[in-house]
Amino acid sequence: MRRRWGLILLATAGRIAAAAPEQPLPFSHKTHTAAAKLVCQDCHASPAKFGAEMGFPPVSRCMACHILIAKEKPAIRKLAEFAAAKQPIPWVRVYKLADFVFFDHRYHLMNQAQCEDCHGPVAEQDATDDVLGATRMIFCQGCHTKMKASGGCGTCHNTR
Repeated sequence: MRRRWGLILLATAGRIAAAAPEQPLPFSHKTHTAAAKLVCQDCHASPAKFGAEMGFPPVSRCMACHILIAKEKPAIRKLAEFAAAKQPIPWVRVYKLADFVFFDHRYHLMNQAQCEDCHGPVAEQDATDDVLGATRMIFCQGCHTKMKASGGCGTCHNTR
């Protein structure tokens, strides 16, 4: 057993491989990007203010298509129940930073960062997982060094 864990750790460059979390509804970015030809911004609108999260799309956005598409599938019926109850889908966040870390999507997008730079090949995933380890400090430091961006502690660790 020890040997297998050692290989997993070696294969992930020190990152402990974890399966994508179980979600309240099955959702495949792969299906939505390949079949429906959606791009990130179709569902995840850029934040209107600095510091705001990208967040999850409202159920109404999903239902704009699923009122007709695949409406008989059990998962879509469950989606419709959330919509009828005017409740957000209780997604389990995959990309979660520590409470003491400040991160601003808007600032990064304004500086030409692409979604895939941090989130990896999400468009190819059936179940979303942080395959690049983007929520780890070492990941951010590597990019800040490469892009010659500020790397001081106060860049991310402050009380803005």
